[in-house]
This record gives sequence, structure tokens and C-alpha cells, in this order.
Amino acid sequence: MQSKHHRKLLLALTFLGLLFIGDSASAQKPGRTYRNFPAYGFKFKPLRDWSDVPVNDRLKSRSVIGQFEAEKPLMVKYDGNNRASYKPALKVVRIMPEAASTGSGAKKKKKEWSVKDFVDDLSGSLVPDSLEDAEVETSIIKMGKGLQGTREVLTVKLDTRGDEVPIVWDVTTIVLSDFKVVFAWDYPGAEKKVVKAWSSAVKKAMGTFRIVEIEERIDADGPVTSDSSYEVLLAHHKRDVAQTPGWDLIETPSKQYLIKTNSEDRKDLKAVVARLEASRRLFEEDFPPPSPILQISIVRICATQEDFNTYGQTGGGVAGYFNPRSEELVLYFPQGSAKMTMSVMTHECFHQYCHFLFERSAAHRWFDEGHGDYYGAWKMRGRKLVPNDDMDLGLARTPEIKKMFREGTVKPLSEHIRFNHPEWQGQGPSNVSCYAQSFSIIYFLREGTRGRVKRSYWKKEYSKIIPNYIKTLNDGFRGAYADIREDAQNDLDDLDADEAEGKEGDRLRERLENPWTYLGLRDKLDIWEAAMEASWGLVDEDEFEQLWKEFVMKEM
Repeated sequence: MQSKHHRKLLLALTFLGLLFIGDSASAQKPGRTYRNFPAYGFKFKPLRDWSDVPVNDRLKSRSVIGQFEAEKPLMVKYDGNNRASYKPALKVVRIMPEAASTGSGAKKKKKEWSVKDFVDDLSGSLVPDSLEDAEVETSIIKMGKGLQGTREVLTVKLDTRGDEVPIVWDVTTIVLSDFKVVFAWDYPGAEKKVVKAWSSAVKKAMGTFRIVEIEERIDADGPVTSDSSYEVLLAHHKRDVAQTPGWDLIETPSKQYLIKTNSEDRKDLKAVVARLEASRRLFEEDFPPPSPILQISIVRICATQEDFNTYGQTGGGVAGYFNPRSEELVLYFPQGSAKMTMSVMTHECFHQYCHFLFERSAAHRWFDEGHGDYYGAWKMRGRKLVPNDDMDLGLARTPEIKKMFREGTVKPLSEHIRFNHPEWQGQGPSNVSCYAQSFSIIYFLREGTRGRVKRSYWKKEYSKIIPNYIKTLNDGFRGAYADIREDAQNDLDDLDADEAEGKEGDRLRERLENPWTYLGLRDKLDIWEAAMEASWGLVDEDEFEQLWKEFVMKEM
């Protein structure tokens, strides 16, 4: 249960930044409104002025069913006059009892998690060295109608940039008939009077815990994936958005997308639906799938950047992303303008389309990111997307690639197009240089194929690069997955009845259903190499590189 992302400490604050940060004793006002957890049968009153954001799939896999954060970061004092910015938070976790097992194959009962295990798990990459030695204070919190919770409190020091910032973890566990629910709060821990105020506020919030009638459970239809039917997915995601107040589910005319959002701007949302549908039609026209793509794409649009950052546990500089594990596209509406959202949406929408086009496998970044930026630049005209030279605002790539050519920082073509994902992302010199180089290559290839590049720069064999790359990549992945399925089915047929019903049978059925998770790295690289040979192997790369450079500097 490790987090990939940093979470909250923002040291080295400027004075201007301090103007927008509250005192560490603020954000403790008792809540007035109950927050219901309809699928789990309880409710409580969160603190006032705290954001209530849905739980992403990474946290769901860790049994988190609710997450809350103070809407504004607070000023934390520590070690004399030192200051840091910190956002107190709450994670609500459901712990299910272990299923009973009998017979010779029964496992020993696992050791129950301690409060330190929870802190270790929920801290992610900020697990403090001081956790092991932290003292735990235990008490009982009385709630209504005979309920009570076990409260465990400990203070740890987060070591960041050489500074140790005290943070309190305040964890209350409530035992219900079917499961345990754990409320894990964290808040500033340096000043005694501040800790006392926070402790009192948390105790009052936990005292509002009540049992309510369970509505329809989230997993009422059993396991749900993007391969489930539209009707099953629709019902599942309706139940899911109902868990967080303010969120809604929007269907699209094509029934190829389901949109989850807490935005109330219906005009912008209408524009999102129109562009999503136009993007999908464009992708299917330019990259026809070998067989219809039946998976439903999930798009989440947060009303604010703060909601976006809390949901994805992302930092600054991220405008949207597609998560191949959850298969969800996540965006937000920047304040004052949705224009950037539209470009980023089409860019990430292309990643989502390719995820299903290539049977949940990845292409080289020059292809994937280059096309994302190429289509992100297109504009809506009526119900269609039409070509445009570059993206607007701070997303424009042409100035960057021209600067790179002038300063000699462009990576050699033969290296750039063969980079693996980490190599591509880190090519430099800036964090957008890789995007600019891939965008300009794709722009050259796509516009040339459309007949919009002068003959002095263009060779007819260039028009075969992208089609040959796609076909070879697709054929390679589909063939590899067919082999994995065939081997799994043969092994399954060889099992006796008891084995087929046991763990070995489950493992082989998992290979049949999700062969892409069993493709070895060497096999993937072989498919990539075959695709490159079938496409770039047809052209003189040195000549292409020179003509591409001249086109960028003179025509873009």
C-alpha cells in the first residue's frame, strides 16, 4: 500500500504564498451537515470547510472509501521560527474480516494491523523514520446509541529537505457487524495548544458517527470492468458517484463514454461531450480498429484544480492524465477558461483510445504523445474537429522545438523514436522538450500524408511509416495474446476437476481473461522492434531528419 506521489509539505514558502495560508489552528470548525456513506450504512459530520473528493482506484485498492482535506493549506510552526505549509486530511477505510478457511490448505490467520501499520500504509512516500518509536495513546470515544470507537493517537516527524515537521495521526476504529471502519486523521503536531484544539475537533466529529440503513452496495453486480456491458457499467458508476455528495454521472449520445463530474457548468460540460464524441469519430477514422472497440471509456472532470489534485494525489504542473490501470481519464476545469481542458482532454482521450486499440498495451512515446499533442491542437467546427497548427496558451509546442533546433538540444531522431518511456520522458533539456520533438515529427508525417507538406521536404515512403507501425504493433500484440490464451487454455484442460476449481485453475482463468498482464518484457520489446523495422526501416532516417528539421524551421 505504497503511494507513488508526494502529498502535502511545501517548504520554502514565499511571503506572497503566506497571504493565502491559514493559521494552523484554523479549519477546525465542527461540521453542520452529515456525510452519508449509503453503500456502507453509516454517517458522520466532517469538519467544516473541508473538501470531499471521490476515492481513486489506487486508494480503493487499499480499502479507502472516503477522503477529505482542508480546503486551504495551513501554516505549521516547528523548531522555533520555522514554517511549513500543510493540508490536514482524513481517510476513511473499510476493513473486511478474513474469510474463514478450512482443511489442509488453510492458512494461519494474519496478524491484525496496528495503528502504525495504517500510518505506514497511508503515508505513502512520506513514511517517517520516527514511526517505529512513536508512542501511541489509546482511549475510547463514546458515540450515539451505544456505539463506541477505539482512538489511537501518535505523533511522528516527517523528514523533508532536512527538516523534521511534527504531524499527529489520530485514528479511530469502529467495529460494526460486518466490518471495521477506520477514520485516519492527520494534522499539525508542533504546538500543544494547536494539537489540543485539533484533538477536540476530531473527537467531536467522531462523536457524530451514526448507523443508517444500507442502500444498494457498490459491488451489487459483482466485479465490474470496462469489458462489462453498458447497462452494468452505467448502474455501477451511478452507485459510485452517489457515494460522494455533489458528483453526477453524464451519459453521451454514442454510449462510448461515461462522464463523472462535480462541475455545475452545463455549458462547458456540453462542450466536453461534443468534443469527446468528435475526438472518438476522428480516431476511428484515422486509426480504424481491427474489430469494434466495445469497452466504455470513463472520464472524470473535476470542478477545480484542488479537487483534481486531491483525487489523483498529484502535484502542480499536471493538467490531466489517463491512468491505464484504472482506465480512467481525469481532468479539471481551470478557473476562467475551459480551452486548455479541451486540448488536454483530446490528448488524453487519444491515450485512452490507443489503450483499447492496442489491447491494453503501449506504443512508443513518439507515436503516443506526438499524436496526443497533434490532435489536441485541433479545433471544433460544428460537430467536427478540424486541423490546427498548434495548441493554445502554454501548451504550444512549435516555439519549443524551434528553440531546441536553434540551441542544438534536439535529440538525434534515431534515438528519440526508439526511446523507452523513461528515456523519452527524461530526454530534456526541459520537461516539455520530449513532447515538442514528438509533436513536430507527427505533425510532419500527418500533414505530409494529407498533402499539406511541400514536395521539397516530402518522400512518398514517409506516408507508410504510421500505417505500417500501427498494423505491425497491433498484429504483434494480438498474436502474443492469442498465444498466451492458447497456452492457458491447454494447461487448464490438463487439470483434474479439483485442480481446475482451485488456485491453479483461477490463475489460468486470469491469464485467459487478462493476457496483457502476462506479456514478458522481451516479447514486448520484440513487438516494438518489429513495428519500428516495418515503418522506419523503410526510409533513410538521416535524410528524413534533415528534411524534417528544414520543414520545422521554415514552415511551422
